Amino acid sequence: MKALLVQPYGKSLFPVPPLGLGYLAAVLEDRGFEVKIIDMNVESSTVLEEFLSHELPEVVGVSCVIGNPRQAFAVVNKVIRDFPECFVVAGGPYASIMGEAMLVGHREIDSLVLGEGEVTFVELMERLRNKQDLNGVEGLIFRDGCKIRSNSLRDPVEALDGLPFPAREKLPMELYGENAGVLFTSRGCPFQCVFCSRSVFGRRWRGHSPEYVLSEIEYLRKHYGISKLSFLDDNFTFDLDRAEKIFDGMIAKKLNLHLYFWNGIRVDSVTKGLLSKMKRAGCVAINYGIESADPEILARIKKGITLDQVDEAIKMTREAGMRANVFLMIGNPGDSVKVVDNVRKFLDRVKVDGVHLSLATPIPGTEFWRWANENGHWLAYDQKELLDWPIDDVEDAYPVFETPEFTAEQRKEAFQETRKYLAKNGLLL
Repeated sequence: MKALLVQPYGKSLFPVPPLGLGYLAAVLEDRGFEVKIIDMNVESSTVLEEFLSHELPEVVGVSCVIGNPRQAFAVVNKVIRDFPECFVVAGGPYASIMGEAMLVGHREIDSLVLGEGEVTFVELMERLRNKQDLNGVEGLIFRDGCKIRSNSLRDPVEALDGLPFPAREKLPMELYGENAGVLFTSRGCPFQCVFCSRSVFGRRWRGHSPEYVLSEIEYLRKHYGISKLSFLDDNFTFDLDRAEKIFDGMIAKKLNLHLYFWNGIRVDSVTKGLLSKMKRAGCVAINYGIESADPEILARIKKGITLDQVDEAIKMTREAGMRANVFLMIGNPGDSVKVVDNVRKFLDRVKVDGVHLSLATPIPGTEFWRWANENGHWLAYDQKELLDWPIDDVEDAYPVFETPEFTAEQRKEAFQETRKYLAKNGLLL
């Protein structure tokens, strides 16, 4: 039985291998299924059509994230137009957030995989191969004739070391350039940030063992010749002992890699000892998610950190010889036009190497979404399917709601003014 897994175009400036589809392909192959992955972010725009012209997959899985639902639906429609008998599955953060409503609005989709998909997708494929009904497949919503049935949710994968490495051999790794070397060493985050959606990995933290992580890094180095490695974890340092053992292993093995922490390092978790090991292991830059330079706003968004901790973490990171970058958002709950001055004062006081700026945009199911509902006014964008939801960290990002204290026009102006200030001072990432 053949399965095609598709990553639709997602407007990312720096596409990375879609590891979620890589994990699915790996577990499906282990069960004897034939799998193909197409990543439309880096492959030719005609690759899907060319593949479907000579192959007939029985199942097509489409990954959906906030920011690409239109592109995902276009892929689905293309598949169904050419092969109406094909069984179409959608998964990823967008599908997990939308749930049953996604099937109600899109009859061309046969089922949704919610949350982590490795076990659910395999069980779905086995049921389809054996022509069994789909009742009882945990984590699945499916179409049953004219009805939509929602099975119970599946618990996240607990023993991550039991998963194979993502099937990177099925991806066009040569097309990702220096972004080819990415990996997850853990899943989940227990913190309560109001803006964060944990629709796939959830809030219970689980980590691969240091041995597993080091083995995967060596695999990447051997098979793909990577020199740069980016960690994509939501919370890499939740288990500090594990984190230190990973760095100890990299130092001992003399892997000679440049490490980049795009995410996953909290300012309240770093120590001089940890940062020293990170530097010796090859780390060149850490992005700290602070989101606001206002202590009152930090409390409102439940970051669980203080500005003193921010200052100290940035200072220690730079003293250890690594770049210290920060994530900041314009338009958090409680923000006003004062946010522009707050950001400038913060950057005058604390020396950072770069700033990744976003326009705060609520996601359904988060506390931020509920706050915007209760305290703000939604603008004329689609809140039902999020088809017009912006990519929040690009130059043309736009607000989707406003408050009396911070209008849509003021939000947009504050975002653009801050971007210009960052660019002028060589800080905009």
